[in-house]
Amino acid sequence: MAVVLLTSEPLPVSAQVSPQAEVSLEPEYRQLRAKLSALPEYSGTDAASKYRLAEELAHRGDVSGAVEAYREAIGLKPDWADPYRGLGQVLLDHHDYREAAQALQTSVRLGRNDHQAFYWLGRAYMGAGVLAAAAAALEQALGTNPEDADALADLALIRMAEGNPAGAEEALSSSIRLRPDYAGAHQLRDHLAQGRQDAALTKQIGLRLLKELFGRK
Repeated sequence: MAVVLLTSEPLPVSAQVSPQAEVSLEPEYRQLRAKLSALPEYSGTDAASKYRLAEELAHRGDVSGAVEAYREAIGLKPDWADPYRGLGQVLLDHHDYREAAQALQTSVRLGRNDHQAFYWLGRAYMGAGVLAAAAAALEQALGTNPEDADALADLALIRMAEGNPAGAEEALSSSIRLRPDYAGAHQLRDHLAQGRQDAALTKQIGLRLLKELFGRK
């Protein structure tokens, strides 16, 4: 597997569309928004209706529409964790890592022990290059679900980028133990082996992999 497969689900929004494609598809997305907004389950002016609309638009790849609807839901009910989580998910998929981290940080503050939100928060911080915060969020995710092989593999990559080959190997061993056929973890271990337990070389490889994984396409 290529580095991009370090997680079994690369990023959580089902329809991933490049920014260039979004611009060209905007007329179709406007029609989609109008069509969905006329349906009873999405036409309400309450936070729940806006949230349902945002979820459907995100599923269909309309990032701009989803972001707007999530923010409308937040404006109507600012103490509800789910719209922040959805907003962070979409922004993460769109490589807006710092904004994604802000939304997901609010989500985990409002919604306690949300494993998935902690995991996405960790990935948002990875994309933003804030490795200590990324590791802390992934450790929180593992605290709620210790058998998350994806979180362990991502934590291993962070340890590599920190120049900590022993920590990376520990996380990778746990990831592979939980999922023996996890190709991404095995390939990351191959990269780790190239570092030959040299902290500086391991850090160099880890930082390169992070750039490849989270760089804008």
